[in-house]
Amino acid sequence: MSNQANIREEIHFELEQLRQVADLASELSSVLPEQRRPWDVAAAAKIVADFSVGFENMCRRRYRYLGKPLPEGPDSHSVMLNDFVAVHGPGSSLAPELKERLRKYLRFRHRFVHSYGLRMRWEIVDEPLRLLPDTVSQLSKVWEAWLESLSPEQGGGQL
Repeated sequence: MSNQANIREEIHFELEQLRQVADLASELSSVLPEQRRPWDVAAAAKIVADFSVGFENMCRRRYRYLGKPLPEGPDSHSVMLNDFVAVHGPGSSLAPELKERLRKYLRFRHRFVHSYGLRMRWEIVDEPLRLLPDTVSQLSKVWEAWLESLSPEQGGGQL
């Protein structure tokens, strides 16, 4: 399988995983407050954090495809996001609101990873959970457009 076929397969795999995460987010968001179980907030936080993991997985796969070194260090997550939304990045055309939403997901991921999920409050997780299906939908279009931009001759694409 060619390098380009590999990246297409890998990105499509990640997008499918994110669609499943978005479906779970929709389902959990629709639970009425009085019907929520004590662990729903932890489940919601995990779902939101999983979105960030999937997004970063795609960014890492893009780096490998392009032969770029993976960012390292404590700000590596921010570097990947900034590269994605940079002028020549795949997400450069995203609306400013969506770029800011991605930054919020990154901050949420940091909070989730470095604290106990059981300490989450619904007020913190509600908005990112509700917006997750739309976010996945918009990002799917961006990643599909990036895959379409890949040059078959060069085996590379838009940085």
